[in-house]
Amino acid sequence: MPEIRSKRIIESKIMNMKKMKQTRKALFLVLLSFLSVAAATARKTFFVAPSGSDRAAGSLSRPFRTVERALAEAARFPHDTTDILLRRGTYVLRETVEIAGLNNVTIAPYRQEAVSFTGSRRVDSKQIRKVTDPAVRERLRPEVRDRVRQIDAGALGIPLTGIIPKGFGHPSLPGWSELFIDGRPLSIARWPNDSMAPIGKVHCTGDIPREGKYGIGNPVFEYAEERPAQWKSTDGMWIGGYFAHGYADDMVPVLRIDTAARTVTAARSTRYGFMTGAPWRRWLALNLLEEIDRPGEYVLDSAARKIYFLPPNEAKTGGDVRVSTLDAPMFAVEGCRNVVLRGMTLEYARGMGVYIEASDSVRVDSCVIRNLGHVGVCIGRGDKPRQVGALGGIIYDDVLINRRAGRHNGVSNSHIYRVGSGGVDLGGGDRATLTPAYNYVENCRIHDFNRIEKSYRPGVWIDGVGNRVSNCEIFDAPSMAVLLHGNDHLIEYCDIYDVCREVDDQGALYYGRDPSERGNRVRYCYFHDFSSAHRVSATYHDDGACGMEVFGCVYFCSGTIPVLIGGGHDNIYRNNLFVDLPQAVHIDNRMETWGRGMLDPDGVVDQRLRAVRHTEPPYATAYPELARYWEGTPRVSRGNVFAGNLFYRVNKMLNGSPGWADWSNNWVTIENPGWVDPTDPMKGFVPDAAIYRMILGFMPIPFDRIGCKLPLVEPEF
Repeated sequence: MPEIRSKRIIESKIMNMKKMKQTRKALFLVLLSFLSVAAATARKTFFVAPSGSDRAAGSLSRPFRTVERALAEAARFPHDTTDILLRRGTYVLRETVEIAGLNNVTIAPYRQEAVSFTGSRRVDSKQIRKVTDPAVRERLRPEVRDRVRQIDAGALGIPLTGIIPKGFGHPSLPGWSELFIDGRPLSIARWPNDSMAPIGKVHCTGDIPREGKYGIGNPVFEYAEERPAQWKSTDGMWIGGYFAHGYADDMVPVLRIDTAARTVTAARSTRYGFMTGAPWRRWLALNLLEEIDRPGEYVLDSAARKIYFLPPNEAKTGGDVRVSTLDAPMFAVEGCRNVVLRGMTLEYARGMGVYIEASDSVRVDSCVIRNLGHVGVCIGRGDKPRQVGALGGIIYDDVLINRRAGRHNGVSNSHIYRVGSGGVDLGGGDRATLTPAYNYVENCRIHDFNRIEKSYRPGVWIDGVGNRVSNCEIFDAPSMAVLLHGNDHLIEYCDIYDVCREVDDQGALYYGRDPSERGNRVRYCYFHDFSSAHRVSATYHDDGACGMEVFGCVYFCSGTIPVLIGGGHDNIYRNNLFVDLPQAVHIDNRMETWGRGMLDPDGVVDQRLRAVRHTEPPYATAYPELARYWEGTPRVSRGNVFAGNLFYRVNKMLNGSPGWADWSNNWVTIENPGWVDPTDPMKGFVPDAAIYRMILGFMPIPFDRIGCKLPLVEPEF
């Protein structure tokens, strides 16, 4: 027995030794595997400097000259994480920086050095001349004739693009060649300088494409002012303005002016023709040599390839003078994953700043995007790759369009301003399957984003499914702040003000004419200080728009019609503050009256509901009310709710029938509901404010979380 026990002990020890060997071997294999993975995903760093060379090593002491060279090197190591660090200076782009099929790449300044990318050509002060051509001098006003300067772009080899049709119904394309001096864009010479002139009697409306009316002839209208009699030629002249409807700006070239009859004949029609009578039906003249009368104005003579301008600071000689030339995106990120563009300035181009398509987790972070002729950032293709183009019309005709915008892409902590036609174009997600993209714009300051195209080019355009706009400050624009299409988007903690300054019948946050665009939420936003010159709303549910929830928002001096529900269903307003308003809410029955055709068989609503198969999953599951849309009386507004809201110093709470919404638990008062400061609602309420007693279940609003958290940079405003 002792021998058997000893044998078993020995056998057990041998087995334990074998197990230990196997364990050691396994640990060794794990370690070897870890080391292999670590080796395969090493971090590489390449340096780029304006003074570098693409034949160099890409090191700190021997940097590359172009980002393209560093990207080519990064492509050789597809499994590595690559940092491309930019040294201080200005990088001139003649074509797009293409980032295609790469993963785990960051492009950023080295140690926060100042880095700028420009799509322009610089003009030396020695290349700027006085005007000597007698024909040009004769057209210039006597008081500026000797002060106007010219740039001969043709002689300098600078491409020059003249005025391009812009406005409602036109494709959204790169802008024309612009002149920038010392960081600021000059303005096309115009009359009147600070306003527009009313359209007089219309002799001919011109063709009206929106109504299918053609063969009418060139538009002709009268004017009453004296100034046009001083214009010696209409060569290169355009007119802009709101020729019919106050939400539709346009620009057309001029065929002739009859100063005896005081008529203008346009060279082409506009989408809605020409109309007169309404206060917004106004026009202005553009690109006339006779109207260079203020410092900072210029005229493009694309035929002679020259620019004439009155310097913005005549006491200063020299300066940084640039002509924008690049019409393609400055950066295009396509088919990538985990790519970051951080801490750089993109400026002075005819085209857009950044284009992103078919990518995952691409981020534009802490950038300054300014002085562009087009949109700042575009996530997802338009009518073609790397374009916005006729996207608005395409979405109108095809509500299920998938823009190949990818997922988890966004713009954060960035300042976007003085751009030509919109701040961020944010697409993503699949409406056919209600698959979200989770693309985003967060903590951005976006303003002065309609220098060229005035309407329907918002601070943020959002479409698709499941995207987000958070903590953005959007202001200083003639038209809307946010234009929405699609489903399940979230707009939160935004500070929106001083928008819709020119337009009529438009909203700071706008969507409409598709009842399947549901599940969108707006919460904790501050809508304030809008123009009241025309009909302006803060949140505008147009032409039967349905299914939006608005919670915890503050409406303060926010237009003539802060909330407009145009015949839609199931829009829910809870826990909001309406403060110092002529009226708060408008609800109408347009789908029973002038909009009746939209609900006719095969009308636009029927087409769009059939397109999404609204009675089947996923739409019927996500939005049960939508599956029952045609039941009962769909032409009548129904299912709208206003509950738990404060109406403080509101002259009129509702314009419309109370039966078009459910009203409960609201408080209408002229007494202080408990403000810390009644003149500033954003300072919030005292702890024992009456609002918490008068509105059952009213939830505190996180005032301190609303708005952009970027530091203000005073010189940029």
